[in-house]
Amino acid sequence: MSNILRQANALKEAKDTFGVYDEFGWYISPHQWTSVLTDSGTAAAGGVGGVLTLTNSDGTVADNDEAYVYSTVAMFQPAANKPLYAEALVNFTEANVSAANVAFGLASSVAADLIVDNGGGMRASGTVVAVYKVDGENVWRCVSRNGSNVTVSQSTATAGGTYQQLGIEIVDVLTASATVVFTVNGQLLIDSISGLPIKHTLPLSGIAAASLFAGGKNGSTSLETSLWDYVGCWQAR
Repeated sequence: MSNILRQANALKEAKDTFGVYDEFGWYISPHQWTSVLTDSGTAAAGGVGGVLTLTNSDGTVADNDEAYVYSTVAMFQPAANKPLYAEALVNFTEANVSAANVAFGLASSVAADLIVDNGGGMRASGTVVAVYKVDGENVWRCVSRNGSNVTVSQSTATAGGTYQQLGIEIVDVLTASATVVFTVNGQLLIDSISGLPIKHTLPLSGIAAASLFAGGKNGSTSLETSLWDYVGCWQAR
């Protein structure tokens, strides 16, 4: 009887939420994930515990070469009474000082230049909710965007150099807006100007459905790579 009860509880939990989670024991595109690769960069899984390595270029390395993976189905959409949480474990060591661009989060219509060239941050359209780093800096930034409604914050947290757990939580989801908070290693990111925890208000009207994504872009003619131990996102049905 106890086994039946445990199975019933697990089924109930599964009914209450939906999502995607991957340890990257293998990787094929297009499948659960789709790759966006320029200059024949690669997305390859393997290693102990499963790690996805995103390599932004092939042998002909150029500035602004990029590599992303995203959930093939845009299955997430912030909405009233549907809180959401996304998390990834990432590591990167910059080949050139402060020259890597790295990003994780949710975005509609993932394509080339989701990370804008030359340290320009994240794309200025659609849905984008992300933790990211741009070339020319060494700290994490945060963005929450619904079309032209956007909030961008620079944090005090150093990006890269060791594995870091990135978290995005969309909570207090009301009829018109939601609150977005961002974490690194379980700690709220702190705004570099105000000294307060970063908290964004995201308007929900007309917001486009989004895919979970991870990616990077060269910020110079040095090849940058990023290692993704796992990525996941869960949302209330």
